[in-house]
This record gives sequence, structure tokens and C-alpha cells, in this order.
Amino acid sequence: MKSESHYDEATKVAEQLIRTKDACISDLSKNIDFLEKKNAALQARYTALFELNQLSQECNALDSFYPQVHKTIASLMTAENFFIVLYDQTFETLEFVYYIDEKDEKPSGIIDYEDYEGSLTHLVIESKQPLLLTPELEKQLFDNYKITQFGARGTDWLGVPLLQNGLVIGTITVQSYDEKVRYTDNDLNLLTFAAQHVVGAMVRLQDQQRLKNAVNARTKELMAQIREREKSELLQESLYRISELTMDLDLNIDTFYSKVHNIIGQLINAQNFFIAKYEQATNTLSFSYYVDENTENLITDFQPRKLSNFYSELVLRRRETVLLTYKEMMALYREGITKKPQDDIHSWLGVPLIYAGKLLGVMVLQSYDNKTTYNQQDAELLHFVSNHVSAAIKRRELADFERRSHELLEQQVKLRTLALEDEITHRKQAEKLLQHTAAHDSLTGLPNRTVFLDLLNHAIACAKRKTAFSFAVLFLDLDRFKVVNDSLGHHAGDVLLKIIARELLTIVRDDDTVARLGGDEFVILIEDLSSNEEAFEVAQRITDFLQQPFTIENQLVYIGTSIGISFSNERYDDADTMLRDADTAMYHAKDKGRGRYEIFDGSMHQKVQNALSLETDIREAIAWQEFIPYFQPIIKLDDQALVGFEALARWQSTKRGFVYPNDFIPLAEDTGLIKALDMQIIEASCQQLKIWQDELGCDAMYVSCNLFANHFFSTTLPQDIENILLRTGLSPHNLRVELTERALLENADIVLTNMQALKNLGVKILLDDFGTGYSSLGYLHRFPIDVLKIDKSFISNVHEHANHRAIIKTIVDLANNLHMSTVGEGIESLVDAQLLEQMDCAYGQGYYFAKPMSPQDATSYIIEKS
Repeated sequence: MKSESHYDEATKVAEQLIRTKDACISDLSKNIDFLEKKNAALQARYTALFELNQLSQECNALDSFYPQVHKTIASLMTAENFFIVLYDQTFETLEFVYYIDEKDEKPSGIIDYEDYEGSLTHLVIESKQPLLLTPELEKQLFDNYKITQFGARGTDWLGVPLLQNGLVIGTITVQSYDEKVRYTDNDLNLLTFAAQHVVGAMVRLQDQQRLKNAVNARTKELMAQIREREKSELLQESLYRISELTMDLDLNIDTFYSKVHNIIGQLINAQNFFIAKYEQATNTLSFSYYVDENTENLITDFQPRKLSNFYSELVLRRRETVLLTYKEMMALYREGITKKPQDDIHSWLGVPLIYAGKLLGVMVLQSYDNKTTYNQQDAELLHFVSNHVSAAIKRRELADFERRSHELLEQQVKLRTLALEDEITHRKQAEKLLQHTAAHDSLTGLPNRTVFLDLLNHAIACAKRKTAFSFAVLFLDLDRFKVVNDSLGHHAGDVLLKIIARELLTIVRDDDTVARLGGDEFVILIEDLSSNEEAFEVAQRITDFLQQPFTIENQLVYIGTSIGISFSNERYDDADTMLRDADTAMYHAKDKGRGRYEIFDGSMHQKVQNALSLETDIREAIAWQEFIPYFQPIIKLDDQALVGFEALARWQSTKRGFVYPNDFIPLAEDTGLIKALDMQIIEASCQQLKIWQDELGCDAMYVSCNLFANHFFSTTLPQDIENILLRTGLSPHNLRVELTERALLENADIVLTNMQALKNLGVKILLDDFGTGYSSLGYLHRFPIDVLKIDKSFISNVHEHANHRAIIKTIVDLANNLHMSTVGEGIESLVDAQLLEQMDCAYGQGYYFAKPMSPQDATSYIIEKS
């Protein structure tokens, strides 16, 4: 009986498991059906995205891009009637750049936006939302006076906005005149999805077209002046194409070489051409790409070979371009430098392929025809191209190395996973990793501040016990590291820090400790010194090493370092005090010119105290409103009319007397006090301009005020400016703000938002010191800049510097093409003013017109000019 009971109970359990399994299978089947439907919808979108992405890469002109977009969308929905409209918010215009319609003709030319008020296109632009218009919805909108009749009546109308950074730049529309062709929400979603991917390619092609237009305009002007540059347009286009090829890491290397060869062939006779790579480990030369008209068997003639005394090896030995005629080749042969040249060769040109100082190979052209003789211009061109080829070879080597490293890492992870026997081993490894992470810098792998302070406290304790034990702390700060971050980006800065950390470990002794405190600060503990000279030798080796240039992302970078040294002393009881003294000595080294080391002594504390005292006085001066604006006139160059002033901060301190800007502005920027100071100057300047308007009637005059870059990283900036204008009663169009290029390199989204808000308020924006920083056409298109201020370094004695004139003319032409004004700073002579006017620079300022003036003197100046 007991056995039967167990049997019945097992049977029930089995039946329950079967029912549960059937229910799971049923649910799984439903989920599969749902996923298949969802996958079909996604597949349609992925197909559209794939085709549109192909268009963005393959199309090089808008004229061919728009029809291809139409073709792609027509493959996904009925789109016999299709048009694309571009909307210019600045000029409030519309342009039908592509139009296919079976009933209506294409609207021609540029159209005023207000002329299309009441149209469906106007409705989509204003709402920034997609619109699926059925006859029922059309009647409802028409009855509510939301739309008016434009063009022939249709059945369904489907339009979506083209959005860039939240702004509408146009629309895409399909419409139907056939009752059988109706659009659905799926069509609306698909067209919206497609529009998102059309915008990027369209803006790229527009920017490329604008860039080409600007470059072509300047090139034509130069061609008219210099007969020798008749091929400049072809040269420029070819170099641009080579640059694009270099950046395309997905391009097969053989295809890359072939395309480079084709491009070079359009500039130079390159019928006979080869690229050979130098393998240092085996001392061989391998031919990666070769074309030669006089070789019967290319594979045999271009086999890898050990280095000998051929002409390619001559380029490798000299590490420079070699240009030879047959006569010169014979002379080298007679001197025993090279082998005898081929009898049929006429001209030979070879350039080395070098990347980051490393020799990668050689690129060669050779001619067998007396009609083709290479010259120095050909050599310079091929040398330029070699830089791009070298970079491409290195990038592909690194990509291949990363791929192989990744594969090796995956294999190691698998082996390690198999080797893990239990959770205890895994936990121990995790604990060890956490301990290392807590004690080491994540970027460089060096010990961090906590570990260093522990080691330093231990050394201090040892010195207390053993009077003969001597040690030193070296505090390093990189002198121009911020320039690297601002110009090349934080990734480049991280690469540089890793290189420096690795090299510091090779410079110090094995028992010494190198740590990173954070940012660009490193510290070194040198223990068990036999004399102080050992520490000086280490400091000098580090100084010499960091004076050498670094190659980061194919750019030469110069930094240097300032080092502070503090030696063990019985007065030191803790690591923080000793580290602070080394830090103080480091700042003393910076003040003495940088690129040096200084030893701490007690007098250095006084300088720190002076800086603290100056900071306190600046805070008090802001509270007491001691900072006042001085005004430098801005003049219209063609008629010498006064149009405005630039406001400059001046400090007449009740404690210190007159303090020069160079003495207080850098400290104000370092301490963050510059933000309050700037706002004080802006408000005082607006008050003064309002007084001049009320008393002198100069309503059109404006004042231009400088803003520190960090202002534009604050979300309250537009409201702060608006509050000042409300308090002073000054109209926004009478105020301009100036910023430097640094503000455009960081936190780009918040900077763009703040600039757009100021523009909407009516305040114009000037880009100061243009041409001296990290100038980029990209941000000129992206950011709403009204005026470029040409830096005074280009303008001072511009009539004596042809290259400065060329730079200024390029900046002025660029600004005119982008509908911006230009102001030349630092004009000190009539000749410079006249030359700027001839180059179409509209405005100028400088000592030639007037120095910065107090408000009282500026009042007299306005009266004199009126």
C-alpha cells in the first residue's frame, strides 16, 4: 500500500510538470510571434537607415543626394509626390531644393517665410512636430483658420521636420492625390525616422559645400595674382581627398594605396610608383604596393630584400627626400654610394615614411621618359603626401595590434575562467584588484596620494630614528599641459600623462617612488641620499626630458615642467607639511620662468602669503566696487565714425593704489573671482552707456564687454545678463559680449545653449583674439557668432608682414562668407588702419585711435567725435 501511495503521488507531480511545460510552450510561441512582427518593423527601419547611411558616405553633392533620398523613401512607402524644403531661421526664408509633384509646379527661388504662413509646411516648422493630414483633419484645421489653401487639394499629406540641435532647418513631405493611396501612423513614424538620418548627411554636405565655396573663392583670387598656382584648385582637392582616405580606417590598405596612387597621378606623373615598408627587426624592405611599366615580372622584381645600397636605402639612411636625375644617380654610383642605376631610368624621386620619429618605409616615383622630369615642387608635394601615408600605415598597425591584443585578452579570460575552481579564489582576486585600485592612479598605474603620503610619513619616521638617513621630495607640475587639453582634447592629455609616467619610472632609481597626485601633478620620493646632488641630478634629468617635444595624435607638443624640492629636515613631523613646502618651491620655479627646479626655503612662504593677501584684497575690492571700466573706442574704418567701446577692467585700490590688470586678472581667474568682477564691469559699463545715451543722444552706440570662458559654463548666464539690462535700462542690442575660443572647446552643449539664449535676448556675441588659439571652421558654423576680432599679433605692423596680410585677408573673407563682421585689434599706425580697410575689415581699435579712457575722458571723446 505504501508503494502504491508513492506511485500515485509521483504520477500527480509528473502530470503537473507536463501542464506547466505546455503552458510555457504556449507563452513562448506567443512571444515568438510578437518578436517576429516587431523584427519586421525594425527591419524596415534598419533597411532605411542602412540605405541613408550609404547615401551620407557615397554622395558628394546635394544635387545627387536629394534624388537618392527620394528613391530610398519611395522604396519604403508610396512617395510619387515628394519634396524637401530648407528653412533659414536667420533670414526667415524657404527654398524648395527638391520637388516632384504630379499637379503643382515647383516654387522657384528663395521664398519669404511669411508668404507661406497658413501652409502645411509652415505648420510643421512652427510646431516642430510631424504631421499626418487626412481630409478630415484638413477640414478641421481649415475651419479653425489654422491653415489656408496652398496648391492643389490632395487626399493625404505627410510632412516631418528636419531638426538640428533642436532647431528646424527644413521639412520632408510626401502627399497623395489618389483615394487608394492613404498614409498611416507607421508611414509617419518611418518618415520621421528617415528624416533624423537625412539631417546629418545633409548638414555635412551643406558645410562641405560652404567650405568648398570659401576655399574656391580664395583659391581663384590667389590664382589671379600668382601665375605659378594654376593647379592650386586640383592640388587642394587632391590633398583633401587624401586626408579623407587617411581617416577611413575601414578602407582596405591595398585599396588605400591604390587610391593614393591615383590621386598623386593626377598631380604628378606617377606611372611608375611603389611603397615599401622597412622591417627593422629583420633589416628588410618589403614592397606593399608597386606599379612599373618596364618590369616584365612585378612579383619577382619586387620581392622583399635585405637592405643594400639601392636608392630606396639611400632615402632610409638619410631620412629625407631624395630627388635625382640619371646623371646624379651615376655620380653616386661612381662614388660607391649606390648601385649602378638602370640604363632606361630618367628621373627618380623618393621620400621616407616617418611617423612619430620612427622610420616606417619609403615611397618612390620614377620616370623612364625624357618628357617627365621631377622637380622640387613635386618633391615637396610627395613629402606632404608621405605624412598622410605614414599616419595611415601606423593607424592600421595599431588597429591590428589592438585587435590581436583583444583576441589574446579574450583567450586569457577564457583560460582564467576555466581555472577558477571556486568562489573563494574569485573573491580574493577581486579584493586584490580593489586594493590596487584604491592605492594606484587609474590612468597611469602609479601610486596615488594616499600611498605616497604613507611612504613619506614612513621616511620621516626613519629620519627621526636615524640622523644619517636623508631623503628628498620632488613636486612636478607640467608647464603647458592645459594647452594640450584645450587644443587636442582630454584624450590626448591622458596619452601624454601615460607617456610621462612611464618615462619618469625609467629616470629615477629603482628604490625611488613616483606617484601622481592628480591632474598634471607628480611627486617623487628619493630615499637614502648620499648627497643632495643626487636629487638635483634626478630633477635635471626630468627637466631635460620634458623639454623635448612629444608627438601626440600626429601633433608635436611642447610642455616642460617646474619642479619644487624639499629635503628632509628635523622640523618635519608629517608628510603634509613637507609636501606643501615642495609645492611652494614648485610655484616659485614657475614664477622664475618655468622649465627649472627650485629648492624650498623659508622666504618662499612670504610669496604665498602675498598671493593670499592679494586674493583677500580682490574680494574686498569687488565688495567695495573698486573695479571700474575704462573704455577704448571701436572705429568704423571707412569713415572713422565712432560706433562703440570695449570696456576693460581697471583697479584703483584704496590699499595698493593703481594695480595693473596683469597683476590681478590671472589670480582672479585662478580663484574664480573673475566671474563677479566681470559682472561688475558689465553693469558699470551698461550704466555709463545709458548715461551717454540720455545726455549725448548716442543711441546707436554699443559697449563690448569681456566674459571669462567659465561664464558660459553656467546655466544662469543669460538671466544674469538680462537682469543687468533691466536694472540699467539699456537695450540688449547696445550690449555685446566677448569670449575667447577656449569657451567653445569644453561643455559645448551648455555653451551653445547660453549663446543662443543671449542671441534671442538681442545681445551680439564677439569671438576675441581670433586666429591665435585653436581656430576651427566647425565651431564657426555651429555657434551663433556675430563678430570676429582679429588678434593684434597679426595687425601690429601688418604692412611689413606679407604672411600676416594673407592671414587677415583669409579671416575677413571667411567672416564675410559667414555673414559676420570683423574688428581689427591693436591698430597703432595709419598705414595699418588703411591696409585693414583695403582688405574689407569693417572696424578697428587700438592706440592709433585712442588708448583705454576713464568714463570722464571717454565722455569728452564722444563729444569731440560727434
